[in-house]
Amino acid sequence: MSQTTRNAASDPDRPSFLEELYQGRFRWDLLRDFPVQDPGDARAGDRLVEELADLLRERVDPDELDARRAMPEGLPEELGARGYFALQAGPGTGGRGASHYNTFRAVEAAARVSTPVALSLAIENALGASAFLPVVPEGPLRELLAGVVRRGGRSASADSEPEGAANQRRTTTATRIEGTDDYLLNGRKVFVGHAPVAEVVSVTATVREDDAERVRIFFVRTDSPGVTSGAWHEYMGIKGFPNGRLEFDDVRVPGSQMLVEADSGHVIRQTPATARLVTRGRLHLIAAPALAVARLCAGWSRDFAERRIVDGRPLSDYEEVQRQLADTLAETFAIESLAQWCLLPDDQDRGLNLRYEQTAAKNAASLLGWAIADRTTSLLAAEGYETAASKRDRGAPPIPLERFVRDLRNLRISGGVDFQIDNWIGRLSILSYYYPEPDHAAELLTDGPAPLDTDGTVLSPRNLGHLRTVAAEVHRFGRTCLELSRSHPVKDELLAKERTLVLLAGIARELLCASVVLARASALSAAGDDGGQALADVFCVSALQRADDLRRRLHAAPGPDFAAVSDAWTSGAGFTFLDPHTVRAEESHA
Repeated sequence: MSQTTRNAASDPDRPSFLEELYQGRFRWDLLRDFPVQDPGDARAGDRLVEELADLLRERVDPDELDARRAMPEGLPEELGARGYFALQAGPGTGGRGASHYNTFRAVEAAARVSTPVALSLAIENALGASAFLPVVPEGPLRELLAGVVRRGGRSASADSEPEGAANQRRTTTATRIEGTDDYLLNGRKVFVGHAPVAEVVSVTATVREDDAERVRIFFVRTDSPGVTSGAWHEYMGIKGFPNGRLEFDDVRVPGSQMLVEADSGHVIRQTPATARLVTRGRLHLIAAPALAVARLCAGWSRDFAERRIVDGRPLSDYEEVQRQLADTLAETFAIESLAQWCLLPDDQDRGLNLRYEQTAAKNAASLLGWAIADRTTSLLAAEGYETAASKRDRGAPPIPLERFVRDLRNLRISGGVDFQIDNWIGRLSILSYYYPEPDHAAELLTDGPAPLDTDGTVLSPRNLGHLRTVAAEVHRFGRTCLELSRSHPVKDELLAKERTLVLLAGIARELLCASVVLARASALSAAGDDGGQALADVFCVSALQRADDLRRRLHAAPGPDFAAVSDAWTSGAGFTFLDPHTVRAEESHA
Protein backbone atom coordinates (compact mmCIF):
# COMPACT_ATOMS: atom_id res chain seq x y z
CA MET A 1 0.00 0.00 0.00
CA SER A 2 1.24 3.45 -0.82
CA GLN A 3 2.65 5.36 2.14
CA THR A 4 1.00 8.54 0.85
CA THR A 5 -2.49 7.35 1.84
CA ARG A 6 -4.20 9.19 4.66
CA ASN A 7 -4.62 6.03 6.76
CA ALA A 8 -3.88 2.31 6.75
CA ALA A 9 -7.27 1.29 5.32
CA SER A 10 -7.12 3.56 2.26
CA ASP A 11 -6.40 2.16 -1.18
CA PRO A 12 -5.80 4.74 -3.93
CA ASP A 13 -6.80 2.19 -6.59
CA ARG A 14 -10.10 1.12 -5.01
CA PRO A 15 -12.83 3.61 -4.05
CA SER A 16 -14.89 3.33 -0.91
CA PHE A 17 -18.36 4.75 -0.29
CA LEU A 18 -17.70 5.24 3.43
CA GLU A 19 -14.24 6.72 2.87
CA GLU A 20 -15.89 9.32 0.65
CA LEU A 21 -18.60 9.89 3.25
CA TYR A 22 -15.92 10.61 5.88
CA GLN A 23 -14.74 13.39 3.56
CA GLY A 24 -18.22 14.87 3.20
CA ARG A 25 -18.89 13.46 -0.27
CA PHE A 26 -22.03 11.42 -0.96
CA ARG A 27 -21.06 8.94 -3.68
CA TRP A 28 -24.43 7.44 -4.53
CA ASP A 29 -22.91 6.27 -7.81
CA LEU A 30 -20.81 3.75 -5.83
CA LEU A 31 -23.77 2.40 -3.89
CA ARG A 32 -26.89 2.55 -6.04
CA ASP A 33 -25.95 -0.56 -8.06
CA PHE A 34 -26.54 -2.62 -4.92
CA PRO A 35 -25.10 -6.13 -5.22
CA VAL A 36 -27.32 -9.17 -5.55
CA GLN A 37 -25.90 -12.60 -4.88
CA ASP A 38 -25.22 -14.59 -8.04
CA PRO A 39 -28.03 -17.17 -8.47
CA GLY A 40 -25.60 -20.06 -8.72
CA ASP A 41 -23.76 -18.95 -5.61
CA ALA A 42 -27.08 -18.42 -3.82
CA ARG A 43 -28.11 -22.01 -4.62
CA ALA A 44 -24.76 -23.29 -3.34
CA GLY A 45 -25.32 -21.27 -0.18
CA ASP A 46 -28.82 -22.71 0.22
CA ARG A 47 -27.41 -26.23 0.08
CA LEU A 48 -24.63 -25.39 2.54
CA VAL A 49 -27.00 -23.75 5.02
CA GLU A 50 -29.55 -26.57 4.79
CA GLU A 51 -26.88 -29.22 5.30
CA LEU A 52 -25.37 -27.44 8.30
CA ALA A 53 -28.76 -26.69 9.85
CA ASP A 54 -29.75 -30.37 9.55
CA LEU A 55 -26.54 -31.43 11.28
CA LEU A 56 -26.96 -28.97 14.13
CA ARG A 57 -30.63 -29.81 14.67
CA GLU A 58 -29.61 -33.45 14.99
CA ARG A 59 -26.53 -32.95 17.17
CA VAL A 60 -27.16 -29.86 19.29
CA ASP A 61 -29.57 -29.19 22.12
CA PRO A 62 -28.69 -25.50 22.66
CA ASP A 63 -30.29 -25.27 26.11
CA GLU A 64 -28.39 -28.35 27.27
CA LEU A 65 -25.16 -26.96 25.78
CA ASP A 66 -25.74 -23.74 27.72
CA ALA A 67 -26.47 -25.60 30.95
CA ARG A 68 -23.53 -28.02 30.64
CA ARG A 69 -21.16 -25.31 29.33
CA ALA A 70 -19.80 -27.78 26.81
CA MET A 71 -20.19 -28.69 23.16
CA PRO A 72 -21.81 -32.05 22.38
CA GLU A 73 -19.27 -34.85 22.42
CA GLY A 74 -17.50 -35.14 19.07
CA LEU A 75 -19.28 -32.17 17.44
CA PRO A 76 -16.16 -30.01 16.88
CA GLU A 77 -14.35 -32.96 15.33
CA GLU A 78 -17.32 -33.62 13.04
CA LEU A 79 -17.51 -29.97 12.00
CA GLY A 80 -13.80 -30.03 11.18
CA ALA A 81 -14.00 -33.30 9.27
CA ARG A 82 -16.85 -31.96 7.14
CA GLY A 83 -14.89 -28.86 6.21
CA TYR A 84 -16.96 -26.34 8.17
CA PHE A 85 -13.82 -24.93 9.79
CA ALA A 86 -12.44 -24.11 6.34
CA LEU A 87 -15.51 -22.98 4.44
CA GLN A 88 -13.61 -20.80 1.96
CA ALA A 89 -10.62 -23.08 1.42
CA GLY A 90 -10.63 -25.22 -1.70
CA PRO A 91 -11.83 -28.84 -1.59
CA GLY A 92 -8.26 -29.98 -2.25
CA THR A 93 -7.24 -28.48 1.08
CA GLY A 94 -10.21 -29.92 2.96
CA GLY A 95 -12.47 -26.88 2.61
CA ARG A 96 -15.84 -26.19 1.02
CA GLY A 97 -14.90 -23.50 -1.50
CA ALA A 98 -17.61 -21.15 -0.22
CA SER A 99 -17.85 -17.46 -1.05
CA HIS A 100 -17.54 -14.73 1.57
CA TYR A 101 -21.29 -14.24 1.72
CA ASN A 102 -22.11 -17.95 1.90
CA THR A 103 -19.63 -18.26 4.75
CA PHE A 104 -21.57 -15.50 6.49
CA ARG A 105 -24.86 -17.26 5.76
CA ALA A 106 -23.55 -20.52 7.25
CA VAL A 107 -22.39 -18.84 10.46
CA GLU A 108 -25.71 -17.01 10.74
CA ALA A 109 -27.63 -20.27 10.30
CA ALA A 110 -25.57 -21.84 13.07
CA ALA A 111 -26.16 -18.83 15.31
CA ARG A 112 -29.92 -19.30 15.07
CA VAL A 113 -29.35 -22.64 16.81
CA SER A 114 -26.43 -21.91 19.14
CA THR A 115 -24.20 -18.85 19.48
CA PRO A 116 -21.21 -20.84 20.86
CA VAL A 117 -21.28 -23.22 17.89
CA ALA A 118 -21.53 -20.27 15.50
CA LEU A 119 -18.56 -18.55 17.18
CA SER A 120 -16.46 -21.69 16.78
CA LEU A 121 -17.23 -21.66 13.06
CA ALA A 122 -16.57 -17.92 12.86
CA ILE A 123 -13.24 -18.06 14.71
CA GLU A 124 -11.86 -20.71 12.38
CA ASN A 125 -13.13 -19.11 9.19
CA ALA A 126 -12.28 -15.52 10.15
CA LEU A 127 -8.99 -15.85 12.04
CA GLY A 128 -7.98 -19.50 11.97
CA ALA A 129 -5.51 -21.48 9.89
CA SER A 130 -7.72 -21.55 6.81
CA ALA A 131 -8.22 -17.76 6.93
CA PHE A 132 -4.46 -17.14 6.74
CA LEU A 133 -3.83 -19.49 3.82
CA PRO A 134 -4.50 -16.81 1.14
CA VAL A 135 -1.88 -14.44 2.64
CA VAL A 136 0.86 -16.94 3.47
CA PRO A 137 3.42 -17.69 0.72
CA GLU A 138 4.51 -21.17 -0.28
CA GLY A 139 6.89 -22.71 2.23
CA PRO A 140 7.01 -24.38 5.64
CA LEU A 141 4.47 -22.03 7.23
CA ARG A 142 1.89 -22.65 4.54
CA GLU A 143 2.49 -26.40 4.85
CA LEU A 144 1.91 -26.16 8.62
CA LEU A 145 -1.39 -24.32 8.21
CA ALA A 146 -2.56 -26.45 5.29
CA GLY A 147 -1.95 -29.56 7.37
CA VAL A 148 -4.23 -28.24 10.12
CA VAL A 149 -6.93 -27.44 7.57
CA ARG A 150 -6.70 -30.84 5.85
CA ARG A 151 -7.04 -32.61 9.21
CA GLY A 152 -10.03 -30.49 10.15
CA GLY A 153 -8.02 -29.34 13.16
CA ARG A 154 -8.68 -26.31 15.31
CA SER A 155 -6.63 -23.15 15.55
CA ALA A 156 -6.67 -19.85 17.37
CA SER A 157 -5.61 -16.22 17.08
CA ALA A 158 -3.97 -14.67 20.16
CA ASP A 159 -3.74 -10.88 20.28
CA SER A 160 -5.32 -9.48 23.48
CA GLU A 161 -3.09 -9.27 26.52
CA PRO A 162 -3.76 -8.85 30.27
CA GLU A 163 -2.48 -5.26 29.98
CA GLY A 164 -5.34 -4.50 27.60
CA ALA A 165 -6.11 -4.97 23.90
CA ALA A 166 -6.11 -1.26 23.09
CA ASN A 167 -2.38 -0.71 23.53
CA GLN A 168 -0.44 -0.08 20.33
CA ARG A 169 2.53 -2.10 21.57
CA ARG A 170 2.39 -5.80 22.34
CA THR A 171 4.11 -6.78 25.60
CA THR A 172 4.54 -10.29 24.24
CA THR A 173 8.01 -10.31 22.68
CA ALA A 174 9.89 -12.40 20.15
CA THR A 175 13.67 -12.19 20.45
CA ARG A 176 15.89 -13.60 17.77
CA ILE A 177 18.31 -16.27 18.96
CA GLU A 178 21.78 -15.18 17.98
CA GLY A 179 23.31 -17.22 15.18
CA THR A 180 19.97 -18.72 14.13
CA ASP A 181 16.76 -17.75 12.37
CA ASP A 182 14.70 -18.84 15.37
CA TYR A 183 12.98 -16.69 18.00
CA LEU A 184 12.17 -17.00 21.69
CA LEU A 185 8.57 -16.05 22.40
CA ASN A 186 7.60 -14.74 25.84
CA GLY A 187 4.31 -13.30 27.04
CA ARG A 188 0.69 -13.90 27.95
CA LYS A 189 -2.50 -13.73 25.93
CA VAL A 190 -6.10 -13.71 27.15
CA PHE A 191 -9.61 -13.96 25.69
CA VAL A 192 -8.33 -16.31 22.97
CA GLY A 193 -11.11 -18.11 21.11
CA HIS A 194 -10.30 -21.84 20.77
CA ALA A 195 -7.20 -21.45 22.97
CA PRO A 196 -8.06 -24.54 25.06
CA VAL A 197 -8.50 -26.78 22.01
CA ALA A 198 -6.26 -25.33 19.27
CA GLU A 199 -3.26 -27.19 17.87
CA VAL A 200 -1.82 -24.07 16.21
CA VAL A 201 -2.18 -20.46 17.32
CA SER A 202 -1.20 -17.21 15.61
CA VAL A 203 0.46 -14.89 18.13
CA THR A 204 1.14 -11.18 17.77
CA ALA A 205 4.47 -10.19 19.31
CA THR A 206 6.81 -7.22 19.35
CA VAL A 207 10.04 -7.79 17.45
CA ARG A 208 13.00 -5.42 17.36
CA GLU A 209 14.31 -5.07 13.81
CA ASP A 210 16.75 -2.46 12.50
CA ASP A 211 16.59 -0.50 15.77
CA ALA A 212 12.80 -0.27 15.52
CA GLU A 213 9.95 -2.23 17.08
CA ARG A 214 7.38 -3.94 14.87
CA VAL A 215 4.46 -6.22 15.58
CA ARG A 216 4.78 -9.54 13.80
CA ILE A 217 2.67 -12.69 13.72
CA PHE A 218 4.15 -16.03 14.77
CA PHE A 219 2.41 -19.35 14.27
CA VAL A 220 3.05 -21.63 17.20
CA ARG A 221 2.16 -25.24 17.83
CA THR A 222 0.44 -25.42 21.20
CA ASP A 223 2.32 -28.63 22.08
CA SER A 224 5.63 -26.74 21.85
CA PRO A 225 7.72 -26.70 25.06
CA GLY A 226 6.93 -23.57 27.06
CA VAL A 227 3.33 -23.17 25.88
CA THR A 228 0.74 -23.33 28.65
CA SER A 229 -3.01 -23.24 28.11
CA GLY A 230 -4.80 -21.83 31.14
CA ALA A 231 -8.31 -22.40 32.42
CA TRP A 232 -11.29 -21.46 30.28
CA HIS A 233 -12.70 -17.97 30.72
CA GLU A 234 -16.21 -18.08 32.16
CA TYR A 235 -18.56 -15.49 30.63
CA MET A 236 -22.13 -14.44 31.39
CA GLY A 237 -23.10 -15.89 28.01
CA ILE A 238 -21.68 -17.99 25.14
CA LYS A 239 -21.43 -20.96 27.51
CA GLY A 240 -19.46 -23.83 26.05
CA PHE A 241 -17.44 -21.72 23.62
CA PRO A 242 -13.77 -22.68 24.15
CA ASN A 243 -12.05 -19.45 25.17
CA GLY A 244 -9.09 -19.01 27.48
CA ARG A 245 -5.56 -17.77 28.08
CA LEU A 246 -2.18 -18.83 26.76
CA GLU A 247 1.28 -18.32 28.22
CA PHE A 248 4.58 -18.46 26.36
CA ASP A 249 7.77 -19.01 28.35
CA ASP A 250 10.89 -19.08 26.15
CA VAL A 251 9.01 -20.86 23.39
CA ARG A 252 11.35 -21.51 20.50
CA VAL A 253 9.68 -20.70 17.19
CA PRO A 254 11.38 -21.25 13.81
CA GLY A 255 11.82 -18.04 11.82
CA SER A 256 9.95 -19.75 8.99
CA GLN A 257 6.82 -19.59 11.17
CA MET A 258 6.86 -15.79 11.29
CA LEU A 259 4.66 -13.99 8.79
CA VAL A 260 6.75 -11.18 7.30
CA GLU A 261 4.71 -8.35 5.80
CA ALA A 262 5.52 -5.11 4.05
CA ASP A 263 5.39 -2.01 6.23
CA SER A 264 2.10 -0.17 5.64
CA GLY A 265 3.64 3.21 6.42
CA HIS A 266 1.09 3.78 9.19
CA VAL A 267 1.22 3.10 12.91
CA ILE A 268 -1.41 0.44 13.55
CA ARG A 269 -2.00 -1.84 16.50
CA GLN A 270 -2.15 -5.04 14.47
CA THR A 271 -0.09 -6.39 11.62
CA PRO A 272 -1.51 -5.57 8.16
CA ALA A 273 -2.55 -9.19 7.53
CA THR A 274 -4.31 -9.51 10.86
CA ALA A 275 -5.99 -6.13 10.39
CA ARG A 276 -7.44 -7.21 7.04
CA LEU A 277 -8.63 -10.57 8.39
CA VAL A 278 -10.13 -9.07 11.55
CA THR A 279 -11.90 -6.33 9.60
CA ARG A 280 -13.77 -8.73 7.34
CA GLY A 281 -13.87 -11.45 9.97
CA ARG A 282 -15.97 -9.26 12.28
CA LEU A 283 -18.83 -9.77 9.83
CA HIS A 284 -18.78 -13.49 10.69
CA LEU A 285 -17.94 -13.05 14.38
CA ILE A 286 -20.30 -10.16 15.12
CA ALA A 287 -22.78 -9.34 12.35
CA ALA A 288 -23.83 -12.94 11.61
CA PRO A 289 -24.87 -13.74 15.22
CA ALA A 290 -26.49 -10.29 15.53
CA LEU A 291 -28.56 -10.91 12.40
CA ALA A 292 -29.49 -14.40 13.58
CA VAL A 293 -30.85 -13.10 16.89
CA ALA A 294 -32.59 -10.20 15.13
CA ARG A 295 -34.44 -12.63 12.84
CA LEU A 296 -35.45 -14.80 15.80
CA CYS A 297 -36.62 -11.77 17.78
CA ALA A 298 -38.72 -10.55 14.86
CA GLY A 299 -40.48 -13.91 14.70
CA TRP A 300 -40.93 -14.21 18.46
CA SER A 301 -42.30 -10.65 18.63
CA ARG A 302 -44.85 -11.35 15.89
CA ASP A 303 -46.03 -14.58 17.55
CA PHE A 304 -46.32 -13.00 20.99
CA ALA A 305 -48.14 -9.92 19.72
CA GLU A 306 -50.66 -12.13 17.94
CA ARG A 307 -51.34 -14.58 20.80
CA ARG A 308 -51.42 -12.04 23.64
CA ILE A 309 -54.85 -10.45 24.14
CA VAL A 310 -55.13 -7.21 26.15
CA ASP A 311 -58.64 -6.00 27.02
CA GLY A 312 -60.11 -8.05 24.23
CA ARG A 313 -57.69 -6.83 21.55
CA PRO A 314 -54.59 -8.57 20.19
CA LEU A 315 -51.43 -6.83 21.35
CA SER A 316 -50.56 -6.29 17.69
CA ASP A 317 -53.53 -3.89 17.38
CA TYR A 318 -51.94 -1.32 19.68
CA GLU A 319 -50.14 1.63 18.09
CA GLU A 320 -46.98 1.53 20.20
CA VAL A 321 -46.57 -2.21 19.68
CA GLN A 322 -46.96 -1.72 15.94
CA ARG A 323 -44.18 0.87 16.01
CA GLN A 324 -41.92 -1.48 17.94
CA LEU A 325 -42.57 -4.37 15.57
CA ALA A 326 -41.86 -2.12 12.58
CA ASP A 327 -38.58 -0.90 14.12
CA THR A 328 -37.46 -4.47 14.75
CA LEU A 329 -38.18 -5.48 11.14
CA ALA A 330 -36.49 -2.37 9.74
CA GLU A 331 -33.37 -2.85 11.86
CA THR A 332 -33.15 -6.52 10.91
CA PHE A 333 -33.35 -5.43 7.27
CA ALA A 334 -30.55 -2.93 7.92
CA ILE A 335 -28.19 -5.51 9.45
CA GLU A 336 -28.73 -7.89 6.52
CA SER A 337 -28.33 -5.10 3.96
CA LEU A 338 -25.07 -3.94 5.51
CA ALA A 339 -23.71 -7.50 5.56
CA GLN A 340 -24.54 -7.90 1.87
CA TRP A 341 -22.84 -4.61 1.01
CA CYS A 342 -19.74 -5.55 3.01
CA LEU A 343 -19.28 -9.00 1.45
CA LEU A 344 -20.96 -9.41 -1.94
CA PRO A 345 -18.80 -6.85 -3.82
CA ASP A 346 -15.71 -8.82 -2.78
CA ASP A 347 -17.28 -12.02 -4.10
CA GLN A 348 -18.09 -10.22 -7.36
CA ASP A 349 -14.72 -8.46 -7.64
CA ARG A 350 -16.25 -5.03 -8.07
CA GLY A 351 -12.99 -3.25 -7.34
CA LEU A 352 -14.27 -1.53 -4.19
CA ASN A 353 -12.42 -1.00 -0.94
CA LEU A 354 -14.83 -2.24 1.73
CA ARG A 355 -12.54 -2.09 4.77
CA TYR A 356 -14.15 1.08 6.12
CA GLU A 357 -17.66 -0.38 5.88
CA GLN A 358 -16.50 -3.70 7.35
CA THR A 359 -15.01 -1.86 10.32
CA ALA A 360 -18.16 0.22 10.86
CA ALA A 361 -20.34 -2.89 10.55
CA LYS A 362 -19.05 -4.20 13.87
CA ASN A 363 -20.81 -1.51 15.90
CA ALA A 364 -23.70 -1.10 13.48
CA ALA A 365 -24.67 -4.77 13.67
CA SER A 366 -24.00 -5.33 17.37
CA LEU A 367 -25.80 -2.16 18.51
CA LEU A 368 -28.81 -2.76 16.26
CA GLY A 369 -28.94 -6.42 17.31
CA TRP A 370 -28.79 -5.44 20.96
CA ALA A 371 -31.53 -2.83 20.50
CA ILE A 372 -33.75 -5.46 18.88
CA ALA A 373 -33.17 -8.01 21.64
CA ASP A 374 -33.71 -5.42 24.37
CA ARG A 375 -36.91 -4.23 22.71
CA THR A 376 -38.13 -7.81 22.38
CA THR A 377 -37.41 -8.50 26.05
CA SER A 378 -39.58 -5.53 27.02
CA LEU A 379 -42.32 -6.45 24.55
CA LEU A 380 -42.56 -9.95 25.98
CA ALA A 381 -42.47 -8.48 29.52
CA ALA A 382 -41.86 -11.07 32.26
CA GLU A 383 -41.89 -13.80 29.61
CA GLY A 384 -38.93 -12.09 27.95
CA TYR A 385 -36.97 -12.14 31.22
CA GLU A 386 -37.91 -15.73 32.02
CA THR A 387 -35.71 -18.67 31.09
CA ALA A 388 -36.83 -21.18 28.49
CA ALA A 389 -36.84 -23.98 31.09
CA SER A 390 -39.19 -22.00 33.33
CA LYS A 391 -41.54 -21.31 30.41
CA ARG A 392 -41.52 -24.98 29.47
CA ASP A 393 -42.37 -26.00 33.04
CA ARG A 394 -45.53 -23.87 33.07
CA GLY A 395 -46.60 -24.72 29.53
CA ALA A 396 -45.63 -21.46 27.83
CA PRO A 397 -43.72 -21.44 24.50
CA PRO A 398 -40.08 -22.07 25.58
CA ILE A 399 -38.56 -19.15 23.68
CA PRO A 400 -34.83 -18.97 24.64
CA LEU A 401 -34.70 -15.17 24.53
CA GLU A 402 -32.94 -14.96 27.92
CA ARG A 403 -30.08 -17.15 26.65
CA PHE A 404 -29.68 -15.16 23.46
CA VAL A 405 -29.67 -11.85 25.36
CA ARG A 406 -26.75 -13.14 27.45
CA ASP A 407 -24.97 -14.30 24.29
CA LEU A 408 -25.69 -11.11 22.39
CA ARG A 409 -24.12 -8.78 24.97
CA ASN A 410 -20.76 -10.31 24.06
CA LEU A 411 -20.99 -8.87 20.54
CA ARG A 412 -20.67 -5.28 21.78
CA ILE A 413 -17.37 -6.26 23.45
CA SER A 414 -15.80 -8.91 21.23
CA GLY A 415 -13.58 -7.50 18.51
CA GLY A 416 -13.30 -4.17 20.34
CA VAL A 417 -15.58 -2.49 22.88
CA ASP A 418 -18.25 -0.44 21.11
CA PHE A 419 -17.30 3.05 22.29
CA GLN A 420 -13.61 2.35 21.73
CA ILE A 421 -14.26 1.19 18.16
CA ASP A 422 -15.97 4.53 17.50
CA ASN A 423 -13.05 6.35 19.13
CA TRP A 424 -10.59 4.56 16.83
CA ILE A 425 -12.70 5.22 13.74
CA GLY A 426 -12.80 8.93 14.56
CA ARG A 427 -9.09 9.03 15.38
CA LEU A 428 -7.57 6.84 12.67
CA SER A 429 -10.01 7.27 9.80
CA ILE A 430 -12.31 10.29 9.91
CA LEU A 431 -9.89 12.96 11.15
CA SER A 432 -7.08 11.69 8.91
CA TYR A 433 -8.81 13.48 6.01
CA TYR A 434 -8.70 16.88 7.72
CA TYR A 435 -5.03 17.00 8.77
CA PRO A 436 -3.68 18.40 6.53
CA GLU A 437 -6.71 20.30 5.29
CA PRO A 438 -8.38 18.58 2.30
CA ASP A 439 -8.16 19.96 -1.23
CA HIS A 440 -11.96 20.22 -1.40
CA ALA A 441 -12.27 22.41 1.72
CA ALA A 442 -13.91 25.24 -0.24
CA GLU A 443 -16.50 22.78 -1.59
CA LEU A 444 -17.37 21.69 1.95
CA LEU A 445 -18.06 25.28 2.98
CA THR A 446 -20.78 25.73 0.33
CA ASP A 447 -24.44 25.63 1.33
CA GLY A 448 -25.17 22.14 0.08
CA PRO A 449 -23.93 19.05 -1.74
CA ALA A 450 -23.53 18.65 -5.45
CA PRO A 451 -26.73 17.81 -7.37
CA LEU A 452 -27.80 14.22 -6.73
CA ASP A 453 -28.01 11.96 -9.78
CA THR A 454 -30.91 9.58 -9.14
CA ASP A 455 -30.96 7.96 -12.60
CA GLY A 456 -31.70 4.26 -12.17
CA THR A 457 -32.87 4.79 -8.59
CA VAL A 458 -36.26 3.25 -7.76
CA LEU A 459 -37.49 4.74 -4.50
CA SER A 460 -40.83 5.90 -3.15
CA PRO A 461 -41.34 9.67 -2.80
CA ARG A 462 -40.69 9.43 0.94
CA ASN A 463 -37.50 7.45 0.42
CA LEU A 464 -36.31 9.83 -2.30
CA GLY A 465 -36.75 12.52 0.33
CA HIS A 466 -34.66 10.48 2.77
CA LEU A 467 -32.00 10.04 0.10
CA ARG A 468 -31.72 13.79 -0.47
CA THR A 469 -31.62 14.37 3.29
CA VAL A 470 -28.81 11.84 3.71
CA ALA A 471 -26.84 13.51 0.90
CA ALA A 472 -27.25 16.89 2.61
CA GLU A 473 -26.27 15.42 5.98
CA VAL A 474 -23.12 13.86 4.52
CA HIS A 475 -22.13 17.28 3.19
CA ARG A 476 -22.84 18.83 6.58
CA PHE A 477 -20.77 16.10 8.24
CA GLY A 478 -17.74 16.99 6.12
CA ARG A 479 -18.17 20.68 6.87
CA THR A 480 -18.41 19.91 10.60
CA CYS A 481 -15.17 17.91 10.49
CA LEU A 482 -13.44 20.72 8.60
CA GLU A 483 -14.62 23.33 11.10
CA LEU A 484 -13.48 21.17 13.99
CA SER A 485 -10.02 20.76 12.48
CA ARG A 486 -9.72 24.48 11.79
CA SER A 487 -10.72 25.30 15.37
CA HIS A 488 -8.07 22.83 16.58
CA PRO A 489 -4.96 23.54 14.45
CA VAL A 490 -2.94 21.17 16.63
CA LYS A 491 -4.35 17.75 15.80
CA ASP A 492 -3.55 16.22 19.18
CA GLU A 493 -5.84 18.75 20.85
CA LEU A 494 -8.81 17.43 18.90
CA LEU A 495 -7.72 13.79 19.31
CA ALA A 496 -7.85 14.33 23.08
CA LYS A 497 -11.58 15.10 22.80
CA GLU A 498 -12.59 11.45 22.65
CA ARG A 499 -16.31 12.06 23.06
CA THR A 500 -16.18 14.25 19.94
CA LEU A 501 -14.56 11.38 18.02
CA VAL A 502 -17.17 8.91 19.29
CA LEU A 503 -20.01 11.23 18.23
CA LEU A 504 -18.52 11.76 14.77
CA ALA A 505 -18.23 8.01 14.21
CA GLY A 506 -21.81 7.55 15.39
CA ILE A 507 -23.15 10.14 12.94
CA ALA A 508 -21.22 8.57 10.08
CA ARG A 509 -22.52 5.12 11.01
CA GLU A 510 -26.15 6.25 10.94
CA LEU A 511 -25.67 7.92 7.54
CA LEU A 512 -23.93 4.82 6.18
CA CYS A 513 -26.71 2.48 7.32
CA ALA A 514 -29.45 4.74 5.95
CA SER A 515 -27.63 4.90 2.60
CA VAL A 516 -27.18 1.15 2.38
CA VAL A 517 -30.81 0.47 3.28
CA LEU A 518 -32.03 2.90 0.62
CA ALA A 519 -29.75 1.35 -1.99
CA ARG A 520 -31.01 -2.14 -1.24
CA ALA A 521 -34.65 -1.03 -1.23
CA SER A 522 -34.09 0.52 -4.66
CA ALA A 523 -32.46 -2.66 -5.99
CA LEU A 524 -35.30 -4.83 -4.67
CA SER A 525 -37.92 -2.60 -6.30
CA ALA A 526 -36.03 -2.64 -9.58
CA ALA A 527 -36.31 -6.44 -9.42
CA GLY A 528 -40.06 -6.26 -8.74
CA ASP A 529 -40.12 -6.49 -4.94
CA ASP A 530 -41.30 -3.32 -3.17
CA GLY A 531 -41.12 -4.85 0.31
CA GLY A 532 -37.97 -2.95 1.14
CA GLN A 533 -39.52 0.48 0.61
CA ALA A 534 -41.56 0.51 3.82
CA LEU A 535 -38.68 -0.93 5.83
CA ALA A 536 -36.28 1.68 4.44
CA ASP A 537 -38.73 4.45 5.33
CA VAL A 538 -39.05 3.22 8.92
CA PHE A 539 -35.31 2.77 9.33
CA CYS A 540 -34.31 6.10 7.80
CA VAL A 541 -36.68 8.08 10.01
CA SER A 542 -35.10 6.57 13.14
CA ALA A 543 -31.51 6.68 11.82
CA LEU A 544 -31.77 10.34 10.84
CA GLN A 545 -33.30 11.16 14.23
CA ARG A 546 -30.39 9.40 15.95
CA ALA A 547 -27.90 11.27 13.76
CA ASP A 548 -29.62 14.56 14.60
CA ASP A 549 -29.40 13.79 18.31
CA LEU A 550 -25.70 12.94 18.02
CA ARG A 551 -25.10 16.21 16.15
CA ARG A 552 -26.87 18.24 18.83
CA ARG A 553 -24.64 16.67 21.44
CA LEU A 554 -21.59 17.37 19.29
CA HIS A 555 -22.43 21.08 19.15
CA ALA A 556 -23.74 21.41 22.71
CA ALA A 557 -22.33 24.05 24.99
CA PRO A 558 -19.50 22.96 27.30
CA GLY A 559 -20.94 20.61 29.90
CA PRO A 560 -20.05 19.52 33.42
CA ASP A 561 -16.48 18.95 34.57
CA PHE A 562 -16.48 15.20 33.97
CA ALA A 563 -12.73 14.96 34.56
CA ALA A 564 -13.00 16.54 38.02
CA VAL A 565 -15.72 14.09 39.04
CA SER A 566 -13.79 11.12 37.69
CA ASP A 567 -10.48 12.21 39.21
CA ALA A 568 -12.05 12.78 42.62
CA TRP A 569 -13.53 9.29 42.58
CA THR A 570 -10.49 7.43 41.25
CA SER A 571 -8.17 9.21 43.67
CA GLY A 572 -10.43 8.40 46.62
CA ALA A 573 -10.74 12.08 47.50
CA GLY A 574 -14.45 12.56 46.90
CA PHE A 575 -17.94 11.04 46.95
CA THR A 576 -17.07 8.68 49.79
CA PHE A 577 -20.79 8.35 50.56
CA LEU A 578 -21.02 6.23 47.37
CA ASP A 579 -18.05 4.01 48.24
CA PRO A 580 -19.32 0.47 48.92
CA HIS A 581 -16.44 0.00 51.39
CA THR A 582 -17.41 3.06 53.48
CA VAL A 583 -19.72 2.61 56.45
CA ARG A 584 -21.85 5.74 56.79
CA ALA A 585 -22.79 7.11 60.17
CA GLU A 586 -26.49 6.36 59.72
CA GLU A 587 -25.64 2.73 58.90
CA SER A 588 -23.30 2.32 61.88
CA HIS A 589 -26.11 3.25 64.29
CA ALA A 590 -28.67 0.95 62.69
